[in-house]
Amino acid sequence: MLFQQISYAQIDAEQKKEKPRIVKEDSSFDSPVVYSCRDSIFADLENNKISLFGEAKVVFDGITMTADLIELNTETNEVYCIYTLDENGERVGIPKFEQGTESFTAASIRYNMKTQKGYIEELKTNQEELYLHMGVAKRQKNNHVHFKEGKVTTCDLDEPHFHFQLSKAVMVPEERIATGPMNLWVKGIPTPVGLPFSILPMRGETETGGLLFPQIAPTSPFGMGFQDLGYYFPIERSDQIQTTFYGSLYSQGTFEIRNQTDYMRRYKFNGGVNLGYSSFRRPFPADSIRTQKIVVQWTHQQEAKANPYWRFNSRVNFQSDNNGQTTLDPLADQFFQNNFNSDINLARTFPGKPITMGLKAGLRQNSVSGNLDLDLPTFTTNVNRFFPFKALRRDAVGSEKWYEKVGVTYNLEARNRAFFQDELLNDRRFDLIQQTFQNGINQNVRMITAIPMFGKTITFSPNINYNLRTNFQQIRKSFDPILEEQIIDTLRRAGLSQDVSANFDFSTNLYAYYRFAWDKDLKMRHVITPNISFRFSPDLSSFITDNVGISGEQISYSPFERSLYREPQGRQVGVMRYNINNTFELKRRAKRDTLEEFERIRIIDAFTISGDYDLFRDSLLFSPMKFAARFTPLPGVNVNAGADFSFYSWNNNTGATEATFAYQTGQGLGRFTRFDFNTSYTFASKESQKKIEENQDVFMNNWEGDFQYYAMNPHELIDFDIPWKVSLQYNLFYSLNTSPLLWQQSRYRETQSITLSGDVSLTRRWKVAVNANYDVTSRQTTQGRISLNRDMHCWQLAFFWTPVGGQRSFLVRFNATSNLFQAAKVELRRPPEFL
Repeated sequence: MLFQQISYAQIDAEQKKEKPRIVKEDSSFDSPVVYSCRDSIFADLENNKISLFGEAKVVFDGITMTADLIELNTETNEVYCIYTLDENGERVGIPKFEQGTESFTAASIRYNMKTQKGYIEELKTNQEELYLHMGVAKRQKNNHVHFKEGKVTTCDLDEPHFHFQLSKAVMVPEERIATGPMNLWVKGIPTPVGLPFSILPMRGETETGGLLFPQIAPTSPFGMGFQDLGYYFPIERSDQIQTTFYGSLYSQGTFEIRNQTDYMRRYKFNGGVNLGYSSFRRPFPADSIRTQKIVVQWTHQQEAKANPYWRFNSRVNFQSDNNGQTTLDPLADQFFQNNFNSDINLARTFPGKPITMGLKAGLRQNSVSGNLDLDLPTFTTNVNRFFPFKALRRDAVGSEKWYEKVGVTYNLEARNRAFFQDELLNDRRFDLIQQTFQNGINQNVRMITAIPMFGKTITFSPNINYNLRTNFQQIRKSFDPILEEQIIDTLRRAGLSQDVSANFDFSTNLYAYYRFAWDKDLKMRHVITPNISFRFSPDLSSFITDNVGISGEQISYSPFERSLYREPQGRQVGVMRYNINNTFELKRRAKRDTLEEFERIRIIDAFTISGDYDLFRDSLLFSPMKFAARFTPLPGVNVNAGADFSFYSWNNNTGATEATFAYQTGQGLGRFTRFDFNTSYTFASKESQKKIEENQDVFMNNWEGDFQYYAMNPHELIDFDIPWKVSLQYNLFYSLNTSPLLWQQSRYRETQSITLSGDVSLTRRWKVAVNANYDVTSRQTTQGRISLNRDMHCWQLAFFWTPVGGQRSFLVRFNATSNLFQAAKVELRRPPEFL
């Protein structure tokens, strides 16, 4: 319907064979008003009113209003929207107002199109995680909304679990809400917590800075204090970067300052930088001693489509003291970590060429050993497989020759590495750190092909490997007859070493079927995958033989045994390897009407036998025969087993392996030197098992550390959609005691453990979880943890207690689930005396 100058026209339905339409033209409207509904339209021409019933909609000057009942008054230019009730007394067609990015719902809306003012009852709107309820509201011409009986909350329910009650307020869209007195209500009950007035910022095109409330710590190892008192600084004229400064202070003198800066450029990259400085003051009587710590964390992720040829990523986690437990937050992710890794990578690919170049800087920190492994930098060049002999073909017609399928790859790595103790960094001994640097270049060329033989029943895969190593440090050994000691000198000069090897690999697949006398339709399918290979490597090493042993005896050593790229053994190698893999499955003709002709039941997923024989070794030519098996006897039950069997004899007093075969000394065929067995099963309903698999699939696609842990251990995830589950894991490991003293006490060292984890929902919102590890050998519980979680929709209550193990802890946490109120939490980290 279009309104312009006043006139009415009734169109004859029989002439046009269409529905009757009423067109009203009124010059009082500045722009067209388009309206429609599902049910019917009633026009009261005498009172200048039009009523729309059922899914009514009005569009006017960029404003869209919907409701189950809408009345238009063409005389006063007002639109009135209201809901209706169904047969159950429920509200149907709640009025909704939309203008640009602004939208809200209400019980009723009365809006004047000319004055652009409105009167609203029971308004509800949200912006990101913030929900705003208004009892009675009036919209002004400048878009400001004056309202009373308001509620502000992060709970999305119509009756929120908690809210801040506002007596009266004014909302400036996308800027702020200025309120009068406000106080906190929980489950409809007012609390004494409140403020005489408040200003709530709302997210708009420009962001404003603000104070971040800290976490109060009444008790801690550092005394009483506050943690993470912050201030947020938005960067003006930029929506791509933001920064926040935090400060923490404790009564014993410990303090920390840090800065968190996040940046993002859409479709290009995103990342964040966290810089922190901490000063820890030791308790009395060593309170005059302070220790400092610097933390640098930087993550940068480039979008895949940002640049097809260049790629830059970083993941830096540097701890200056090489210790994750020197932190003000014992629940931090790094508190129980021993390794801290940092990497910065730059890669370049070349279009149309199989070449990739990369530059990398990395740091590996280990708090247990106190070692730092620094790469500064590492340059790599990789040439993917290409086929150089295809250029010899003169005629493009015909099948490929065998030599045209020979592929060549090339890899180069130039590395500058330092390996040193963290004490040198703490003492700022950069001169000594500089002396630990080693550098060199390693190059590898490989030629490989695959040739089918005997009608493609056997695949022959020969390959040749050549390695050329350039080290810029080497050693020389000598013996001082006066001091009677060995002397090792480090020489700063370049040296070359190389090795070449030829590998010949044969593999095939064999199939066997076994019938059962009692069931003709049942068959067992046996797939055998044998693989035999031979590797030959001549002695091209640069080993030196001289009387320079510890006691002056003759030894052979490599001048590069302490260099960056070391040589393999200084002798020729001729190793023949064998590997036989077996799988077994039952096949039965499908009885049900399905697309599959046969039903398959896997009995043994894999049963492998492997080993090798070294032709040029002085003794012990046969390696231990290795057995490995994996099968799933029942759905959800996984069983893995493995063992090593040695054919050689042993000394009954020390257990040491001897060079003769066991059958020659009357010790049978030999002995098992290792055996391991582990199995696991998760008890849960079929629906829960399916949910666990879905969670695992989700976590496998996420590279975040916590997600990866749950991807490998999905049974440990607390999911309220799973009413109960129990996971049981059993591990058994036997190995030979290599120490003569331990051998006399027991020939094998046994490790046996049982891990139990599970959770159960006491109610729809309460869930209790238990995780325990029991060492069967020592008959004691090595780790035990109990947790209790309460899902309160917009709040969460959690209790964690680890009474047994090396990481004993206690925590009671009550926090909001919304990121907007992430600082609103209460934590208790000191258990009661009886615990």
